[in-house]
Amino acid sequence: MIDLKIRDYLDFVLYYTGENVDLLALVNRFLRTPIEKQKGRNGIRIFSIDDVRLVCRKYVHGGLLRAITGDFFLTGKRAINELEILLYLQGKGFPVVHPYGVLVHGKSLTKKLHLLTVYAENTTDLVDVLRISSTRKRLKLIQKLAKLFWALEMLSVYHPDLHLSNVLVTRNGGLLFLDFDKAHRKTVTKKDMENMFWRLNRFAEKCEMSGRLRISPRDKELFLRTYARLSGYDFRPLMADKLERKRFTSRIGWFIESLLYGNVKQKG
Repeated sequence: MIDLKIRDYLDFVLYYTGENVDLLALVNRFLRTPIEKQKGRNGIRIFSIDDVRLVCRKYVHGGLLRAITGDFFLTGKRAINELEILLYLQGKGFPVVHPYGVLVHGKSLTKKLHLLTVYAENTTDLVDVLRISSTRKRLKLIQKLAKLFWALEMLSVYHPDLHLSNVLVTRNGGLLFLDFDKAHRKTVTKKDMENMFWRLNRFAEKCEMSGRLRISPRDKELFLRTYARLSGYDFRPLMADKLERKRFTSRIGWFIESLLYGNVKQKG
């Protein structure tokens, strides 16, 4: 457990680890900054405080809960957990966006949660880079992604919702991970890794259905082969056996989601 500092102002509470923060200024910038709805599933705020450019992401419930409870939470636990995961990974040298803090709005039973991270300059979404890259560059990025999945396993971090929109490409071709909502630290099993690979595959197939990006069978083969070389465990035969059933259940889920929320911007 990481020791977090806590400051409050009116009905806002900030959890953070860095130097003293001008919370009044931060809250004022937060309230005055409009949401950029075209970015992320629910949009983000981008603003500067003390010469630091921040990205502010609001949490919402997933699945059916999103239609009922929306963006209200009983505690700040979900956001604080993600902050601690990011700090842990950063301390281990795993490439993540720089965590800044968690801003909780509301002190009653209903709270809105926001994760603050430092804006990653000179980066591009991995999906966009893959779409325009040469074959050679594309294959190198896929190999890097597989190696970092293996690194997460070695660091005992399980992330059941990790997909391509959670990854940025830096100017020098490195990868930077930005979203660890729902992740937690545990002994990562083979079944956990299989679940992570299916989540990645589900996102890839949804990208293809929407025309956003095509991930070829060769790309998927390279990813799993790279992981197998590092881990000694090859998931390819197992996933080949389950592929059609998984596609069927995923399409049912997408259909239900479209009924509940309409044709929202595809984020996985």
